[in-house]
Amino acid sequence: MREVKSQTPAIIEYRGDPKRYIAVILNAIDHGRLTYDGVSNSEQTIRALATVIDVISPKTGKVLSVETLVSYEKKEHSGEFTDYCEGDFDELK
Repeated sequence: MREVKSQTPAIIEYRGDPKRYIAVILNAIDHGRLTYDGVSNSEQTIRALATVIDVISPKTGKVLSVETLVSYEKKEHSGEFTDYCEGDFDELK
């Protein structure tokens, strides 16, 4: 009989500015480097990544909810995070 290993996934954490995290994700989507099921869908991509990556708030040390991340995505698209949306992320190629 074959032994089955635990199916518990590893925990991946991002410990840094969550607005920067969202800006990098959106930049990758905007440049066609990151898709959700082959489509540039930023909200679904962020929701899917949130199931694998915990974004830890540097202020509180707690995991941000997926709804908070999605609200950051909407604010980034509306231009409220101007310090990030104009960023040059070409070094991430």
